[in-house]
Amino acid sequence: MDEREITKKMLDKVREAYFEAENKKLPDLPETKLNENDNFLTEAKVLMEEAESNGKGGKFPITKNTPQFGDVRTSQEEAIIKAVGEQVEFDDDSLLYYPDQNDIVINAKIPTLNLSFQFRYQDPSGDGIYIWADALQMTDSNVKTLGKIRNAFLNFKAGLVSDSDLLDKLKKVTSKD
Repeated sequence: MDEREITKKMLDKVREAYFEAENKKLPDLPETKLNENDNFLTEAKVLMEEAESNGKGGKFPITKNTPQFGDVRTSQEEAIIKAVGEQVEFDDDSLLYYPDQNDIVINAKIPTLNLSFQFRYQDPSGDGIYIWADALQMTDSNVKTLGKIRNAFLNFKAGLVSDSDLLDKLKKVTSKD
């Protein structure tokens, strides 16, 4: 069995466990968009994106202009920049709320290192930090930057824990849509 099949089976098991825990019917899933030339990391990223989007009620982007929640976006960005450095960049839809998972996810990138990262608040492992890098040289400086990203994740998670009713507020707002 190749890595693609192993990853697909693992994601199927996670998906089944999620829907079983939520007492929901497991949706039929389309075939993946993988091709034979994809490497394992690319395949894993595609499968994770598909797992996020399949069977979910969508996502709610939190922008700086989002009523009630724009300050959350601003404070999260500022905290990450303070922890990691000025080289961190965010897209308009970098902070996302997933109502069906009751999860907050933030995506950022450091173009000078050809690196992007993601923090997931409700990651099943409890350690929802993911990094994608293409040819990242492991210099002392870059290793320190990775450590700073890890610290920024811990701050991200602690900040959301301290704002304990944020997820409830987001759930209320998104359930009205």
